[in-house]
Amino acid sequence: MGNINDEYFEKLEQAGVHVTPEQRAQINERLAKIINYEPRIGVFGKTGAGKSSLCNALFGTAICPVSDVAACTRNTQEVLLNMGGRGIKLIDVPGVGESTTRDEEYGKLYAKLLPELDLVLWLIKADDRALASDENFYKNVVKSHINEGKPFFFVLNQVDKIEPFREWDEERHEPGPRQFVNIQHKIDDVARDFDIASSKIIPVSANEKFNLTKLVDEFIRALPAEKKITVFRAVNEEFQSKATGEHVKKSFFEIIGDVTCKVIDGVEHVVSKTLDVVETAIDKAGDYIIDKIINFPHIPLGGGGGGCYITTATCNYFNKPDDCYELEAFRSFRDNWLIHQPDGQELIREYYRDAPTIVKLIDESPEKDNIYMAINERYLKPCLSYIENGEMEQCKQKYVEMVHKMQEMFLLWN
Repeated sequence: MGNINDEYFEKLEQAGVHVTPEQRAQINERLAKIINYEPRIGVFGKTGAGKSSLCNALFGTAICPVSDVAACTRNTQEVLLNMGGRGIKLIDVPGVGESTTRDEEYGKLYAKLLPELDLVLWLIKADDRALASDENFYKNVVKSHINEGKPFFFVLNQVDKIEPFREWDEERHEPGPRQFVNIQHKIDDVARDFDIASSKIIPVSANEKFNLTKLVDEFIRALPAEKKITVFRAVNEEFQSKATGEHVKKSFFEIIGDVTCKVIDGVEHVVSKTLDVVETAIDKAGDYIIDKIINFPHIPLGGGGGGCYITTATCNYFNKPDDCYELEAFRSFRDNWLIHQPDGQELIREYYRDAPTIVKLIDESPEKDNIYMAINERYLKPCLSYIENGEMEQCKQKYVEMVHKMQEMFLLWN
């Protein structure tokens, strides 16, 4: 991987910040370690949960074949797989529940591997009802590591098999209305049984390539800044959303600025003048750094990214937490259904563009209380009812009606 280009350091010099050859070398050395870091991703789940198919879809490579799982788990060194020099390692962790003896062995394996992993994906087959062993291992072995802040997600895989499976839209590769509702019910069940937020459970179908962009969005954003770029580069471009790509670029530029300031000033907390100059230089030379130095991939428009702005603000007004039932249902509607509709991405873009300004104006309005109560009664409650009944098209129409009404009230006449 190349070094930070001369153009960047020239911008610093032009702004009055001198960087010695030794400091350039230090900056490049530190950044090289970050760029070339090999993250370790643990892939948990029983045989048949679709671990290999998911990894093949996301990263273009399979992990241990299902038939070889037993052999792979006898020696922990054998489960470590280097992905063809792409700078990422997948670790196939065996599923539990085979036998008492094996579970004791696996418990030790889990405890040993977890502290070494940068990210954990625990796959659950969507139609699997026997989750007692998974639940026991999560609560007794895994949860303590998760509580310390390790990025962790349950992946509800093979959701195309959720009943009524014949309703699956094969042309659009997405669930039908009743399937969508049943998928949400399954998410709620897993969240309750494992005592986790439903936002940590991502429904996907690796074979149908359903919702994989959402999964990538979530786990990339959960990673520490210095580990985002390597993982994102390794992901299949088909599932790299524009929003998360920009998030990764911004994170990497922040790392460049942080490293540069620490090397130049030699202290953790740099003076604001140096920081401002560094940020300006990065801004001017940023595209070259991204394109030529770290081979950042082209990022097509995809799903993911962003919040629910008006709905979040309304729920906050009623003192509801960010992972409340209503917000989780609205986000699931957006990420698992709306974004896959012909006009879905355009509606979401329009909403993200206008909603922050609308919320700001609502909060400044003397009628703030009445407005939030009206939004809740006229739009959010009906939308939630439509989602619960599987009436997604009606929910979309009410959603559009809300956005247009808010635009009329706060944007067209301001």
